[in-house]
Amino acid sequence: MDTLNIGIVGLRFGRTWMNGFRHHPRCRLVGLCDLDAGALERAASEAGPDRVTERFEEMVADPGIDAVAVFTPAPLHAEHSTALLRAGKHVLSAVPAAVTEEGCRDIVLAARASGRVYMMAENWPYEPSVLKAQALYKAGKLGTLYYGEAEYLHHTESLWFTPDGTPTWRRSFPPLLYPTHGLGPYLHMTGDRFTEVTAHAVSGEMAPGADPERSWLELAMLRSERGCLFKLMNSFCNVHPGGHYLSFYGDRGSFETDRGKKARTVANFWLQGDTTREMTREACTYPSLPDYVQDIGSHAGPAVRIIEDFVRSIAGDIPVPIGPELSADMTLPGICAQASIRTGETVQISDPRAW
Repeated sequence: MDTLNIGIVGLRFGRTWMNGFRHHPRCRLVGLCDLDAGALERAASEAGPDRVTERFEEMVADPGIDAVAVFTPAPLHAEHSTALLRAGKHVLSAVPAAVTEEGCRDIVLAARASGRVYMMAENWPYEPSVLKAQALYKAGKLGTLYYGEAEYLHHTESLWFTPDGTPTWRRSFPPLLYPTHGLGPYLHMTGDRFTEVTAHAVSGEMAPGADPERSWLELAMLRSERGCLFKLMNSFCNVHPGGHYLSFYGDRGSFETDRGKKARTVANFWLQGDTTREMTREACTYPSLPDYVQDIGSHAGPAVRIIEDFVRSIAGDIPVPIGPELSADMTLPGICAQASIRTGETVQISDPRAW
């Protein structure tokens, strides 16, 4: 494969990925784009790309760019990803893939029509504790999974307003529209798909500054094609330390992460035949990073592996690990959960393979 010419759109979180791509031996970072001139200038001084622009349309039209990493605000992911795919570029997108079913459909159809790689950069299937769950599941030690839980508590208060006091998209963003961290590990590991969801929303009484129309916490109960029952709880506004939690119940074993900051690196499991009443507790570490990697921030371990898989997918070395259909499977339950909250009814989830 020839060297890939890479562009990055969105240079806040995108700077982590910018630094990952610019050190990759099969990539060349050629273009950066951000509406914020200051962010663009800072990133350009660090990375030294061939060209910079504040206009996304210039990235789409640039014939010298082969692939683009999209790290723009969540409500723009589908629009930006679809435009790039239709222009013949490979796309790595931040999560979620979209915030509407139409957006998910546009990505799936554009990826099929263009023949280009679309991958969603969901990091949780790459976290050490989840890699342990994957190994147990692949070895048959968990058996068939029939129940799972996920929690994602993230304090986003500092991101609700710009420095001049203007509300950002995050102030009004419903928690369950960001479902991929919780659902991604199960779906990636099993190949299953969620088919229906019933969801509820609650808030505290003391207004913290979030959009008053937005819930503090949302909870969804989902059923899968294989009959698994799954509970997902997300909150962007709470009086609780931020963090994650995952658990899987199988007919041969069970697995759960620690809570909070240790969720990424501590695995607990109890397997058929174990006689103690305590779960085995195992500290997990990130796989060794490639020699070319330098420090690229707090998401270094997963980001590097995602970049590696994205590049290898474009080269045809491996199937896309989180391609358009699986990305839609991870994203659609949150979109349908919002419909369930509005109507009070169970909502059926589309199968993107039928589009």
